[in-house]
Amino acid sequence: MRVDKLHLQDFGQFHDKDITLAPGINVIYGANEAGKSTTKDFIVDMMYGIDKSRGIGARFDHYEQRKPINGSAFSGAMEVSLDGNSYLVERNFSRAEKKTTLRDLNTGREIPLQESNDLTGTLFNTDKSTYLNTLCIGEMDASTDKDIADKLNNYIVNMASTRAGDIDAVNAIMELKNKKKEFSNKELELKEQELTAKLTLDRDFDAELATLKEEYAKIEASMGGIKAEQLQFTPIKNSNSEAAVTEEELEQKEEEIPLTQRERDIKMLQNMGKRSILDNPMIILAMGILVIALFVLIAYALPINISAIKLAVIGMGVLLVALTLMQVFVRRAQLYQLMEELEIEQGFEEAKNTMDADAQRQIVAQLSELRVKEQNLMKERSEQEQMFLEINKVKEQMHANAVESAALDLAIKTIQDLSEEIYDSFGSVLNEQVSEIVSRITNNKYSEVKIDDQLRVMVKSGSSFINMDYLSMGTVAQIYLALRLSIANVLINEELPIIMDDIFATYDYQRLYETLSCLGEYLNRQIIIFTTNPGVQDMFGQLGIQSNYISL
Repeated sequence: MRVDKLHLQDFGQFHDKDITLAPGINVIYGANEAGKSTTKDFIVDMMYGIDKSRGIGARFDHYEQRKPINGSAFSGAMEVSLDGNSYLVERNFSRAEKKTTLRDLNTGREIPLQESNDLTGTLFNTDKSTYLNTLCIGEMDASTDKDIADKLNNYIVNMASTRAGDIDAVNAIMELKNKKKEFSNKELELKEQELTAKLTLDRDFDAELATLKEEYAKIEASMGGIKAEQLQFTPIKNSNSEAAVTEEELEQKEEEIPLTQRERDIKMLQNMGKRSILDNPMIILAMGILVIALFVLIAYALPINISAIKLAVIGMGVLLVALTLMQVFVRRAQLYQLMEELEIEQGFEEAKNTMDADAQRQIVAQLSELRVKEQNLMKERSEQEQMFLEINKVKEQMHANAVESAALDLAIKTIQDLSEEIYDSFGSVLNEQVSEIVSRITNNKYSEVKIDDQLRVMVKSGSSFINMDYLSMGTVAQIYLALRLSIANVLINEELPIIMDDIFATYDYQRLYETLSCLGEYLNRQIIIFTTNPGVQDMFGQLGIQSNYISL
């Protein structure tokens, strides 16, 4: 692509400024502050546009530096030629009205852009970074400060690795290595060891729980036996206090099973309830005396005056009462003895019940203790299971980290392998071209340049190679220029213009002569030189190299 004409409508200090360029070498002369760098930026910005920065830095960015001084519209146009066709590029750089149009001057048809506000992919394919780091050389880019050797080395690393000067392969590898630290398994390994140490692998929790359940079942079974014995015992109680069987049911039962005398006596005592007045012996004796008195009254009431008969009646009454009292007292003694027996049995039953209650409490305590053991055992088992889960999670994370780490290792190795592969693919060509240019511009003082396997630039002096740190700043600048031009020849297949912005300020006569002579061999590309040295144009004339002179 060749730039034919510039129209700086409103750009920096320029307003409605036209500049016509020639196909070959163009020397644009101007004193300091004449607008050389502004014109250089205009060409680049027409090709690639201007990105507005954000934040505090936006006040000092390129956009603000190149805004029109008069405050007019921020715009311009550029005519270019490519493959025999002419095109017009028009841009409005204003952030609010940013717009780029590309028009075919032969047909007048507007050509759609592959990328919005960017000619890359439509007129050319070289990205802005590669162009600025090779064919577009600014005053600061060709500076000869003490860090230029490091800058050159870094640049070669990036270009050899990625073919783009601002894509830093070395930093990319460092970033990948730093990223790899995030997937270190050291802490996870320590955590796994801590969790594993807490595990009790020799315990069979299921077997222990089964043993507890067996003990629990045995104790419950023994408790069930006590309850059965209690149900089989029927204490003697007042029928009034029972929600018991009806009299008809009892009679029916008695008919079915005959009762013994003792059982009938117990039944009688149950039916009696509270003790009757006959329980008192004085009352029984009084009743006997009353009966005897009754016989006496009967005897004296008889109309017989025979004393023997009356005495016989009284004697029979006394005898009858005596026999009755004797039977009553014997029966009473039997019932009292039965009651004592029943009370003793009741005492034994109560004692037995008390003993059963104590045994029951012991059983309940044992069951409660077994429940606590079971709960603790289940809690321990749950904790062990939780630790197993945590260990598995740790192992899964360690595996994932290992996969990520392996992927990062692969990425690092790939970058390194590609770097070596790319370097091998064009390293020899690059060395040859750089050596040729350096030999020309240094008048054969340094005839050979090598970029070693560590991507360090070495120049041959005599029979040995020396590091650029031992060279003068002017020589380093020449080598830097030669390197950029050589990289451009290797990496850029398109014929984009070479732009040099006042890079010869520190060149002496001989160095400038040799450099301009070398540039004459690049007539296949358009060359635009911005300079404050009026002798550049004259030197091209001395060399017999045709050039287009423009004064700003």
